[in-house]
Amino acid sequence: MTFERLIAADVVAMVAALALLFVMAADWYSTAGGDEARRIERFTEPRGALGGEIPREVDRRARAVAEGSEKNAWQLRGAIDRVTLGGLLLTVVLALAAAFLRAAGRRFAPPWTPSAIAALSASLTALLVAFRALQQPGFDEATTVKSGVPLALVALGVLALSCARALRCEGAGTAWRDPPGADPAIESNR
Repeated sequence: MTFERLIAADVVAMVAALALLFVMAADWYSTAGGDEARRIERFTEPRGALGGEIPREVDRRARAVAEGSEKNAWQLRGAIDRVTLGGLLLTVVLALAAAFLRAAGRRFAPPWTPSAIAALSASLTALLVAFRALQQPGFDEATTVKSGVPLALVALGVLALSCARALRCEGAGTAWRDPPGADPAIESNR
């Protein structure tokens, strides 16, 4: 197994998959009250012994309210949220598996290659995330969309496009780069 076999689309898909894991931990939703608590926390700056106990208590309570209101992909409890989380995790696993299988020298005949399945999973999961951004958890008036949702959509889009590019290269026969000095006949029989 060597990563020299990877094409640029595989590398981009791997990076997007790993970025998606980090984005899943970012805040996706909050409430209007949570946003206000974050604003209060930013403006309340108790300093030193002269800062006083009251500003410290206001800061502590504002932080607690904000943390309780903010949710990331792992913390959402609705059925559609669980399906979306499963789709996100499946997409990450499929994209990484596609790259590792290519690095291992495994070849698959289009149209159902690991890259194609990862692209399909990323596209369907992006639709789920977009639906959930429009149909927010809780009351739509009180719920605010945070940076995690658009970042997830960007990561899923990049992942879907790069996997689709890898699929096009597989169909054209240009996706199989063998490292210098490797015998392709020996590598494909393993």
